[in-house]
Amino acid sequence: MQTSPIQEETFKAFMADYDSYCHYLHDPLYYDYISSLQETHLLGLYEDEVLIGVSMLSSRSVLKRYRMFTSHTGPLIQPFSNERLQFFLKEIDAYVKGKNGLKMIHSPYHIYQMRNAEGEVVESDMNNHEIVDIYRNQGYSHNGFTKQLVTEELLRHQAVLDISMSEEELLKSMDKTTRYNTRTSEQMGVRLRYLEENEYDKFIDIYKDTEERIGFDPVSSQKIRKLLHVLKDRSYLTLSYIDLEEYLNRLSEELEALEADRLDMQNKLDGGNGTKRMKGRLNELKDLTANKEKRIEKIRGVQAEYGSIIELSAAMYYYNNHEMVYLFSGSYPEHSMFMGTNYTTWQMIKKAKSLGLSRFNLSGLTGDFTEDSKDYGVYKFKKGYDPFIEELPGTFEKVFNRPVYKLAEKLRKV
Repeated sequence: MQTSPIQEETFKAFMADYDSYCHYLHDPLYYDYISSLQETHLLGLYEDEVLIGVSMLSSRSVLKRYRMFTSHTGPLIQPFSNERLQFFLKEIDAYVKGKNGLKMIHSPYHIYQMRNAEGEVVESDMNNHEIVDIYRNQGYSHNGFTKQLVTEELLRHQAVLDISMSEEELLKSMDKTTRYNTRTSEQMGVRLRYLEENEYDKFIDIYKDTEERIGFDPVSSQKIRKLLHVLKDRSYLTLSYIDLEEYLNRLSEELEALEADRLDMQNKLDGGNGTKRMKGRLNELKDLTANKEKRIEKIRGVQAEYGSIIELSAAMYYYNNHEMVYLFSGSYPEHSMFMGTNYTTWQMIKKAKSLGLSRFNLSGLTGDFTEDSKDYGVYKFKKGYDPFIEELPGTFEKVFNRPVYKLAEKLRKV
């Protein structure tokens, strides 16, 4: 094996065919963005003259002469092996040192171990505990097996769905509450549309409202807006909504049908043609009619307060050759009865299938699966889809020149 710098065209050609683990931070779209702001470096890993891996690095100047490097969740290797990773890391380190690298940061998008939906570690061929030792043996310090959001680091756990099965099988795999909410949202007539660039503020407002309400660590509006622009050719920005006038018309039709059935059955019973079973069914129809009337009254109240078109939730989904990823979302709690988030998730699972993808990544979890965790509500929602959970190894850092690094720290340049 050998490594060498590669051209942008070579990197993008490799990425066009690459279909394994790849974070949006290593996407060619993100490369175009970051290369306009920072110095970027592209390295290729060759085996028998075939390009089997790439590393996208960016750096920023420190104390004029030195550079801080990050690998944007790379390197990417296909087919992956620990031996190839170890070799590539040594070569990357040598390259970075040759560029007066002061520090190198890796947050590899590779699996450390697999967990079930309950958060329990399971036996799997995907488990790769050795990956931590590979970095440590190369002189990297490990920032730990974190179970909380660390600023500037990625969450180490992600809930992922295998969507290679049929839609009916996917519905059956959901827990009963998630399945009920999904089907009910469809029956109510919830709809989905994609937001345009001139509607980014709408998405950001919904997300920031949710962020503040739930207590998520804040992501700046500027950062979200920039990400929306950068990834717009590889993402869907969704808005779920419901037309209450249309929904009320449907409820009225259902009420009329129930009343017609009830009247018909009552007439049969009054005429002496009824059965004991019909009497039970008549009482059931009376209850259904009363419930339908209450529902209509409730929806009319919502319509009077909020209008006929109700916006429910918004979300951002990124996709590549490997998976679709649920990145950001927000919703209005006062309209949770319409289950817009369930509807959107199901529609985007189907969209991912239509793109030929077999993975739907519900994305980050802290890794604390207890009811006391800060993100328990998020975990509980994702758990309802019966995902498997991938635990990533975390973040690794290596300082190449400690005296200079300590000086930079003292001067607050790092």
